[in-house]
Amino acid sequence: MNWLNIMKDKIPLSEIMTKKDDLVTMRIPGNRDLLIEAIRKTGLSVYPVLRKESDELVGIVSRSDLFRNPDETQLSLLMKRDVITLKSSNYVIDAARIYEENVFQRIPIVDDNDDKILIGLIARNDIIKKVVLKAKIQLDVKNYFNPNVTTIWEQTPVNIAAMILRVSHQKGLPVLNESGMTGIISQNDFLKVAEILDSQSTSRTGHGAENDASSWDSESILIIGSKTLTLPRNMKVCDIMERNVEVCYTGTTIHEVTKKMVQKNLDQMPVVNVSGEILGIINTRDIIRAYVHGYDKIKS
Repeated sequence: MNWLNIMKDKIPLSEIMTKKDDLVTMRIPGNRDLLIEAIRKTGLSVYPVLRKESDELVGIVSRSDLFRNPDETQLSLLMKRDVITLKSSNYVIDAARIYEENVFQRIPIVDDNDDKILIGLIARNDIIKKVVLKAKIQLDVKNYFNPNVTTIWEQTPVNIAAMILRVSHQKGLPVLNESGMTGIISQNDFLKVAEILDSQSTSRTGHGAENDASSWDSESILIIGSKTLTLPRNMKVCDIMERNVEVCYTGTTIHEVTKKMVQKNLDQMPVVNVSGEILGIINTRDIIRAYVHGYDKIKS
């Protein structure tokens, strides 16, 4: 069957969403210590935030918020309150269109009769695993990858790398040396090696002179409530990066990339030429964009 024909049916979100009872949630009042513990325990990156002793949705908080807001200590200040929601009666294509235009990866699903009550969650990866993969989209990567990608040198101290990752607004950075790409580093890599120590100090990235990157101390990068999230001293990007990097080419199909991302549990993949030189990055948002374009193609 032609891949375009497979995409004709409108699929209700109720068929693929994760129901509320199966979600890990945060509640307010609460602090960042609880968020850090949840991330390390579950490996999840995004959590709906509910009001204490109810199912009322008040916001959403993510792992990325730890990097973007190092000085906030309370969930109520850390979380995003202006949250886009959908209802179970909406369709997958409705969620896909939202993901095409936004960088976030989770959309709360609220009750059809009360838009304050959380009943589930639809993740970008839910659509990719349960819908896009089955569609077997035969469009080329060359039309969907992002050529504007921030890379990093493998000898960069990890505290500087953490800052670069934060300001780049990427989920990961391809790592280079004189020979080319040697790995990739993501938010998870920093959290895996970080230690949480009791502290009452303020957020900092080092003790060196202002604007003197070479003198920055690689120890402390974030303050988490009453605790400090620290990285080991003298550690460089090459010490914590992922070395086994899956790559694709401009002529690779979206289906091939989707299949590999699902199999390897990846959110992004470097795009390279035949010489192995990096051309850009394709991520799950780009995959969703290809799905929306394919869907619109069969409707036009």
